[in-house]
Amino acid sequence: MIRRTIIAALFACAAIAQAADPPDLTKQPTLYVVGYAHLDTQWRWEYPQTINEFLPRTMHDNFALFEKYPHYIFNFSGANRYRMMREYYPADYAKLQEWVRKGRWFPAGSSMEESDVNSPSAESIIRQVLYGSAFFRRELGRTSAEYMLPDCFGFPASLPGILHHMGIVGFSTQKLTWGSSAPVGGLDSPEKTPVGTPFNVGVWEGPDGSSVLAAFNPGSYSADIRYDLSRSDTTPPKNVDWPKRVQRNGAASGVFTDYHYYGTGDVGGAPREPSVQLVESIVSKNDGPLHVISSTAEQMFLDIKPSQRAGLPRYKGELELTNHSAGSLTSEAYQKRWNHKNEMLADAAERASVAAEWLGGRAYPRKRLNDAWTLVMGGQFHDIAAGTATPKAYEYSWNDDVIAMNQFASVLTSATEAVASHLDTRAKGTAIVVYNPLSVAREDVVETSTDVPYDHDVRVVGPDDKAVPSQHESGKVIFVAKVPAAGWAVYDVRDAGVASRESGVEESTLKIQLRPPTPDARHPRATIENARYRITIYPNGDIASIVDKKTTRELLDAPARLDLQTEAPHDWPAWNMDWADQQKEPRGSVSGPATFRVVENGPARVAVEVTRETEGSRFVQTIRLAAGDGGNRIEIDNAIDWKTEAAALKATFPLTVHNRLATYNWEVGTIERPTNDEKKFEVASHQWFDLSDAKGGVTVLTDSKYGSDKPDDHTLRLTLLYTPGLSANGRAYSDQASQDWGHHEFVYGLAAHAGDWRSEGTDWQAMRLSQPLIAFVSPKHAGN
Repeated sequence: MIRRTIIAALFACAAIAQAADPPDLTKQPTLYVVGYAHLDTQWRWEYPQTINEFLPRTMHDNFALFEKYPHYIFNFSGANRYRMMREYYPADYAKLQEWVRKGRWFPAGSSMEESDVNSPSAESIIRQVLYGSAFFRRELGRTSAEYMLPDCFGFPASLPGILHHMGIVGFSTQKLTWGSSAPVGGLDSPEKTPVGTPFNVGVWEGPDGSSVLAAFNPGSYSADIRYDLSRSDTTPPKNVDWPKRVQRNGAASGVFTDYHYYGTGDVGGAPREPSVQLVESIVSKNDGPLHVISSTAEQMFLDIKPSQRAGLPRYKGELELTNHSAGSLTSEAYQKRWNHKNEMLADAAERASVAAEWLGGRAYPRKRLNDAWTLVMGGQFHDIAAGTATPKAYEYSWNDDVIAMNQFASVLTSATEAVASHLDTRAKGTAIVVYNPLSVAREDVVETSTDVPYDHDVRVVGPDDKAVPSQHESGKVIFVAKVPAAGWAVYDVRDAGVASRESGVEESTLKIQLRPPTPDARHPRATIENARYRITIYPNGDIASIVDKKTTRELLDAPARLDLQTEAPHDWPAWNMDWADQQKEPRGSVSGPATFRVVENGPARVAVEVTRETEGSRFVQTIRLAAGDGGNRIEIDNAIDWKTEAAALKATFPLTVHNRLATYNWEVGTIERPTNDEKKFEVASHQWFDLSDAKGGVTVLTDSKYGSDKPDDHTLRLTLLYTPGLSANGRAYSDQASQDWGHHEFVYGLAAHAGDWRSEGTDWQAMRLSQPLIAFVSPKHAGN
């Protein structure tokens, strides 16, 4: 017992000694070797196998190595996995905590999960760090200054800025060698990095100029250590000559350092023992020209001094993967949709809860909100959110998403009830409390399916006792409301009687016309119109024309349609799209015979429903225009029963606007990208992307779609669904050949503007589409 205590103390001293005196990286060439085990919490397996097999093996294998090799340090990320270890293996977790205290097991990565960073919102990434770091600090007594995403499928331009503002110093990944789309690197670059890799060690800058240190070429996370890294070794020709590589880095920047993963991949565990043994030998002697440190994931980033940082190479921009990002932006549409709905619901619930507590109505439900967010962040793990896990894995993840949505919705309802108790909800009819979660005042359409005791028309009166445009159709009350920023307003739904609509509302500008079918395919079948737009629809269901009445400009150069793009990527079906497939014309479009039906026709909103079937799938699109400020966008609501093979479904908009560059939203900044090329064709954005020229522009808005492409200088295509075909190298993933078969509902839209995308509040139009006004029936005084 005493002997074990002494040995443990010596091990702790050895680990502390490594970090006690950081090297002068301008004079002492140093390689930081980061031992790691990558664990996909769900991928080609599900949570039960991770819990029953991978997590205990990770702990036990590393505990054994700690006992044998005093310099060995193990790095493991994802507070979510530590939560599982704590719950299912409390005795082993207590041992893990002790090894963390001794400096041997390092809680790396700062976050709840090694999450996808393309589809989760900026706030989700912030919460990954906030919650992950809080867990590590609370449970293990320390956290990390770095963010580790070795196996993610692309990295947005906004990421370094987000990380910097969360206090993160360093970032690492090995994924860029899979084919980054960045126009950097190559044998002619100063550090001779792989094509698409900006540097080995340098500074990655965000849109606002803030930045993090980054290690972009650390080698495979499942690499073995096979030779003395401190010396040049050319015996096996594939070995990296680390002393030469560090010298090359230093010649370019004045900082003689580099970062090297080693370990095992995907199923957890520990680096293979021969590698650990060799690192132990190298570190114990350290008699070569290159100083080698068995390192925590953060140590190199902390050892680089601010004065040294100034000389490092810099890169500003995105680092998406040419093929590997492309399909994963759309795969498994429901996971992405429910993730986004949770993000929106959480935001609404949290704002409402602050107001409720401020008014003395409800205590802020911190634990309920944190627990729901924790479930959401688990579903943001890169193989789950990116759509590359097994069908069974999504049963677990969807279950978590639905639990979280119900929790957020319950909190929102409770908070609104508390706020409503402070509002004057006396009504002559039924009081509807309308909540605007956005931080901007807005006028928009409210839709409630709440039963009202009238089987005919209604009159809706606002807080100023003036009537607003309203209608009662198909069991829904639809009306136009004005609500302050992050605020509430009370509307009164009254019986309008059998007489015509009461005065007090301006004459409606909404019009809808459904014409009888004719043999002429170019003869308009339907027209809908409001104060801003006039939309004409062909008999086959395509949108033939959109006229912006404000500028008198036709927005479409050719009909807007739904295209089927053949997709059969050579490798990795759910992850990839191939440039060769994008070069081909669509194999077809969703077409007729189309059936038309007017589904809304009133002074608040008009809508026509178009139903079509093509290639085994059924498409129901409802094209809507509203009164008031909400009418500055066109909404296309989709209900699709999808069972089409080897295809991406794309909403195609051939525009009269022409520009080589389009602008894409990243929530904390925007990025411009050119027309498709072989390095960058399917690209990511959040909530909107825009094409503008000197005369104005058109913005595509979306509530839960992230992938799009731009095949020429005047066409934008939003990718709606993705079911890849299987080429020879994809047959191991046969389940992905039918991914997303089933029922889907989502909304996308268009908004025109006379200047650039800022001129008419594009950000807010997108947020309004994504986050509608929320209506609650107030039981108090209803019917008084």
